[in-house]
Amino acid sequence: MKIAPERFASRRDTLAFILCVAMSLSARVAPPQAQDWLSDKIQLVMVPLLWIQEQIDITIEARPLVRVLTAQRDSAALDSLRLFILTEENSQLRDLLSLSVRMRTRHVAAEVLHQATPLGEYTLLLSVGSEDGVTEMAPVIAPEGLVGVIRNVSSETSVAVVWTHPDFRISAMTADGTVFGIAEPRGTTGPRTSLMEIRGIPFREEVPIGSTVYSSGRGSHLGGAFPRGIPIGTVRSLAEQSVGWSKTYIVNPAVQPGSVSHVIVLVGAEDDIAGAFAPEQEYP
Repeated sequence: MKIAPERFASRRDTLAFILCVAMSLSARVAPPQAQDWLSDKIQLVMVPLLWIQEQIDITIEARPLVRVLTAQRDSAALDSLRLFILTEENSQLRDLLSLSVRMRTRHVAAEVLHQATPLGEYTLLLSVGSEDGVTEMAPVIAPEGLVGVIRNVSSETSVAVVWTHPDFRISAMTADGTVFGIAEPRGTTGPRTSLMEIRGIPFREEVPIGSTVYSSGRGSHLGGAFPRGIPIGTVRSLAEQSVGWSKTYIVNPAVQPGSVSHVIVLVGAEDDIAGAFAPEQEYP
């Protein structure tokens, strides 16, 4: 079955060779006028074929260069991505160091070994544990504000529950300390973006859009005592205003847990840490 195509190709080549020889002999014995006419026709046919062959040769010769250029482009794109990641991480580390210098209460800096995602996990695995003084229910913050609270501790690592957890609640207040409510997660607006809301705002109280809300120092639903003055987020809009004669405000959180690479765990008691976030945050 495999020999028939080979025999057919061989016969076809033989017939083509015989035809070319016959045409060559005919051209040799033809009159000069016929030879000139035939030469012009052959040139007319062969010029495009020769041009196509030249382009094919150029393409074949350029193929290795294209591979090299493609590899260089991919390498440059990868290096650019790595540079962006390193720049972002260095920026977070600088902000964390600046916050650590301003922090009066005892604390430890931690690397996030495993990040949370808004649609999946609600915990962070941190690189500090009981050997570093970390205890359960210790607050976890970032340079921008609230992250979560320590839930489980081992000797060298710890697990923090972030504020996106459905059961997370924290007492919140306005900057002047006159309006209080309960902050909790509201939902997601994108693959890496979550929102918060503050419930229980008295009906007659007004919280200006764009104002920052802070922890009030009254603890959280998951346990533990958060110090006063941790930025929670900024007021985005009014959500509801007739539920039980109270208002609910939607809040843009200060920190998206899925984007942090380093955090601070508070291991010392402190009633008010608002000064550590100044002057970045406006607080009395």
